[in-house]
Amino acid sequence: MRFIRIGNRVVNLDRIAHCEVQIWHDTLSVKIFLSGSANNTPIVLNEDEAKLFWAYMESTAEKLG
Repeated sequence: MRFIRIGNRVVNLDRIAHCEVQIWHDTLSVKIFLSGSANNTPIVLNEDEAKLFWAYMESTAEKLG
């Protein structure tokens, strides 16, 4: 299992089904949908946390691709 700490949250990267990035009026947010959860409520990261998470995901994707 791989975990990442973002602010005061810890996310298990192995359980991420997909992510949605939303930019509206120069405000960034990321919705993280997890697989295996009973409800489909996403984790929502706003501004600073979203920037950290998305930068990590982009750098990981560059390393793998």
